[in-house]
Amino acid sequence: MRHVLTLSLACCWLTAPVMAAEAEACRNLLEQRHALAEQAMKAEIALVRTTQERICPVLSQQADGANANDRNEQTINYQALLDCRQKTEEQLLRSQRVLYVNTQQFRFYTAAGAKLARQADGLMQQMQDQECPQLR
Repeated sequence: MRHVLTLSLACCWLTAPVMAAEAEACRNLLEQRHALAEQAMKAEIALVRTTQERICPVLSQQADGANANDRNEQTINYQALLDCRQKTEEQLLRSQRVLYVNTQQFRFYTAAGAKLARQADGLMQQMQDQECPQLR
């Protein structure tokens, strides 16, 4: 019994560094994935913003002003802003080709956003392949 306990402790002592290294590798992959996904989203947000400014310039300026000013004295018509956003998305669907749809079903229209989103999804696949605990 004593040998079994000693062997079990030795086994745990030897596997602990391996498990810690695997956890660190998973954390690194997750951080890289988040960074890529954030960059991908920024590319798409810039496209939506530009399109929205073209379709609804006054509402876009009002929304920008409200975002820049915490004490907003200006009343924003949120329904009009939502309608503008819907028109913007419809315009993008009509005028832009979807270059990539990521694992969360988000559409990417820009080449930069699509490329970064593919890379982020690739890292997600690596994490699944390595059975990272963050995905469970």
